Amino acid sequence: MPQPPRVVVLMLGYNDGRHLADAIDSVLQQTYGRYELIVIDNASQDGSVALVRSRYPALRVIDNPANLGYARAYKEALRVFLGDEGFDAAVLLNADVVVSPGWLEALVRSAYASDDIAFAQPKVLLWDGAATDRINSYGNRVNYLGFGFCGHYNNRDSPAFSDDRDVAYASGCSLMVKRQPYFNVGELDDSFFAYYEDQDLCWRGRMMGYRAVVSAQSVMWHKYRFHAGTRNHLKTYLLERNRLSFVFKNYAARTLVLIAPMFILMEVGILVDAALHGYLCDKLRSYGSFLRNLPTLRASRRTCQSRRTRTDRELLPWFSPTLELEEIDSFGLRAANRLLSAYFALVRRLI
Repeated sequence: MPQPPRVVVLMLGYNDGRHLADAIDSVLQQTYGRYELIVIDNASQDGSVALVRSRYPALRVIDNPANLGYARAYKEALRVFLGDEGFDAAVLLNADVVVSPGWLEALVRSAYASDDIAFAQPKVLLWDGAATDRINSYGNRVNYLGFGFCGHYNNRDSPAFSDDRDVAYASGCSLMVKRQPYFNVGELDDSFFAYYEDQDLCWRGRMMGYRAVVSAQSVMWHKYRFHAGTRNHLKTYLLERNRLSFVFKNYAARTLVLIAPMFILMEVGILVDAALHGYLCDKLRSYGSFLRNLPTLRASRRTCQSRRTRTDRELLPWFSPTLELEEIDSFGLRAANRLLSAYFALVRRLI
């Protein structure tokens, strides 16, 4: 009888010292036997590395000399652990989480249910000082203009979320990647730095015929909280730039032409909103960075398009016609969704 897959859990943190004990303790209590936890630190200034080394001396720690971002830090680690050290699979895990004892066992079972499954995520619930039954992500979704968002955000957990299902992409909060599919797809794109790299990786996998699933019996909690009225300018810039990169790299030329009118209209709307709400500089900066990166993006696009085995028409079921943004329900969003949905209904037959 074959042995269960050997899994490495890669926990990446950046100034997450206040969360580390909860996260590490929960990972170390797994019912699954064949795994190792590795802590990766992106040059934290809060004593995270010293805390881990003093409290968990048996754990291996990768102490990066600079903040490499999510994508590069994990890309380098995956080359070591899936490549040189020969682990069968890896889980990319946030440091601001608490996982259930059966989290990894169920995640492995779901990921290895079929050879064409490349990526898997657990049922991610919200943590609000304690475990809640409200969903953070039950699989993530992709709007056809490239916006990624959490599926079923803030819904109450219920029997409706008790079965594994295919999803547009698996959340990078806790992302299991299987070794051979990961290298076949082409690794994480470290030019993203942070945000959208999980969407980009899973979508490239879908273009090659691989699947991403959510594991209903694998449960964890994410210490995420939406802060209305506040804005992280670096995050805004990265989200806007990386969405442009995602669309340019991964969509067929015909799709780009067909969505262009709505894409331009949406960009104008975002620019107006940015001017009104104080993030215009972030938005303009995203355009500048995207244009400077075009030579590299063209090369990435050629690689992505040459590897694909599925057309955008075949991928249509994974496009969402609307946007469901975290805890935002405004007249502007409702109006935008009506336009988005109507336009998608018009062009989807031509894609």
